[in-house]
Amino acid sequence: MKNNVLYVVLAVSVVLNIVLLCVFLPKNCSGNKDDGSAFSNTEIRQEAAAEMAKKLVCENLYYPESYDPVNTTVDSVFYNYLTDADCLNAAVELIDLRKEYESAKSSYEANDYNIRFHRGADGTFLEPFRNSKAVASAKMNELQPEIEKQQKIIRNRSTERDGKFIGWQVIHRYRASNSAGVVSFGNVLFVLDPTMKQCYYRFSLDDDEKNLKSIRTTIENELGISSND
Repeated sequence: MKNNVLYVVLAVSVVLNIVLLCVFLPKNCSGNKDDGSAFSNTEIRQEAAAEMAKKLVCENLYYPESYDPVNTTVDSVFYNYLTDADCLNAAVELIDLRKEYESAKSSYEANDYNIRFHRGADGTFLEPFRNSKAVASAKMNELQPEIEKQQKIIRNRSTERDGKFIGWQVIHRYRASNSAGVVSFGNVLFVLDPTMKQCYYRFSLDDDEKNLKSIRTTIENELGISSND
C-alpha cells in the first residue's frame, strides 16, 4: 500500500471525451503508515471504491438508470489543506467573493460619474440618487473585509493533523444522461473514510469555476506554496 497521496492524472481529450486533469491532493506522508488494513487487498479495495462511487454519483443523477461507469482509481489519502474543512470552505467562499468583487470593479471602472439628479413631474429637482459607479464602490468596500476574512482562515490553518491517514481518494469517471437527456461524461474525486462508508468531500474534476484545480490554486496562493511542493 502506498504511503503517499499520489498526484493523479486523468487523460481526457475534447474529441475522445478524455480530458487531461491533474488531481492535486498533496504528497504528505510524515512517516505515517496506512492503517486501512480492511482494504489491504487491491481487488477488494477496488470493488468497494467502485461501489461507493456508483452510489454517490447516482444519488445526484437525473436519470440514475443511465449511469455507466468508465474508470475508477483508488489510493490512500492523508490530512492536508485539501481535506481541511475550514480551509476548503474558505477557498470556495473566496472564489465567489472575488468574482463578485471583480464584477463590481468592472462596473465602477465603466462609469465616470457618481451622482445624477433627476426632475419630478413639476420640474423641480428631486433627491439625487447614486448611479452604478457609487453602488459598485460601496459593493467593493463591503466585499473587501469578507475577502480578507477568508484569506485569514486559510493562512492561519492548523497543521497539527497534517500527514494523518484519513481514508481513501477515489477518482471516478462515468457517463450518464443529463437533465436534457443527453449523455455526457462526469469526472469526480471522492474522499472517503477508512471504511469507505462515508464521504468526506466531493470534488469536481470537470472544467468549472470551483473544481479541484481552482480550489487548490486558491489555497496555495494564500499559503504561498507551489503545486510542486
